[in-house]
Amino acid sequence: MYDFDTIAPRRGVNSCKYIGIADDLTAMSVADMDFIVPEEIRSALHRRIDNTNYGYTMMGEEDYQAVIDWTRKRHGVEIPREHLLATPGVLNTMRCAMYALTNPGDKVVVTLPLHTPSIRSAGMMDRCRCESKLLLDNNGNYTFDFKDLEQHFASGAKVLMLCNPHNPTGRVWRLDELSQLAELAIKYDVKVVSDEIHRDLIHPGNRHIILGDLPGMAERTVTVFSASKTFNLGGCHIGSAVIADGDLYEKIRLKLYEFGHECGRPPVFALAAQTAAYQHGEAYLDELLKYLQKNIDLAIDYLSDLPVRCVRPEASFLLWVDCRKLQLNTQQLNELFMRSKITADPGHYYDTDDIFNYHGIQHHFRLAIGMPRLQLEKALDNLRKELKKYN
Repeated sequence: MYDFDTIAPRRGVNSCKYIGIADDLTAMSVADMDFIVPEEIRSALHRRIDNTNYGYTMMGEEDYQAVIDWTRKRHGVEIPREHLLATPGVLNTMRCAMYALTNPGDKVVVTLPLHTPSIRSAGMMDRCRCESKLLLDNNGNYTFDFKDLEQHFASGAKVLMLCNPHNPTGRVWRLDELSQLAELAIKYDVKVVSDEIHRDLIHPGNRHIILGDLPGMAERTVTVFSASKTFNLGGCHIGSAVIADGDLYEKIRLKLYEFGHECGRPPVFALAAQTAAYQHGEAYLDELLKYLQKNIDLAIDYLSDLPVRCVRPEASFLLWVDCRKLQLNTQQLNELFMRSKITADPGHYYDTDDIFNYHGIQHHFRLAIGMPRLQLEKALDNLRKELKKYN
């Protein structure tokens, strides 16, 4: 039985989520959770500290095998050892993969809304960022605009930056959606960099499908993931990539090295934490998912009779809230958050066009609700009081 009700003491330790915010605010912006890291991981870190020497460290076969075994058990996919690259985390690896796959001036496609770092990455180093807007139906569900994607691919795009499960909407892309995406990628020889950092946090009724496991996609997909979202290890800066193409594997490894990252030589404590998580974290994750589902139930119930719409996320601990009915601009939304004593991510973080405001993205906000229930109830009570003023 794991403790999800004790609030982790994150103030006073330079936590990105809490630094610089008042003591009476509840942080619901940064996409990490406020739960205590499980004992199995903390014990592994204590054992490593007791070793008394923290020199340069390399991934051992046991560490690689932990990643392989976890992926087999949780996702039903066997990663060949020669395809597995140890990395300094998801974002740096995505950027280096994009650089390895493209040249200056090449087109890189992103689908919007999308978390800001991926949007920015697609336009770095003189690459040409192309934006494909996700379609939004009347029930608040997003899907790909395949006609628009095909136009981008046909016009010479080299890479698609995929997010699966999707941040910020919480979508878990279905097999039919990913199969259609794969058909287009194969037809137009487009490579895909697939951010699957939320892959372990899938809610009942949904199934995470690894794009690179679909027919014809292994050699054209770079899959990146990490234990960081699942086990609250974001500050460890460690992750993995699966790259079936041997030449591309070496290109990405060298590109990471060029940017100062030696693959396979992670921070000493990050390695201990990741291996312990993958070897001993299944029971914790199973309980975590049940707790998160109750948090989601609570949040949706709190917001259900208010002039906002929140579609149940299919994965993770993020809520994407549609508040177009409030008719508030970004500044007014931020003021609402402050009155509610919460921090939240406004929708414009996930868009690039301040004028067009596609599907009212800028009139949405994202809430991170991976926190002890009493903490969440307090935040939702405050938010509800403010939102009721607009009924």
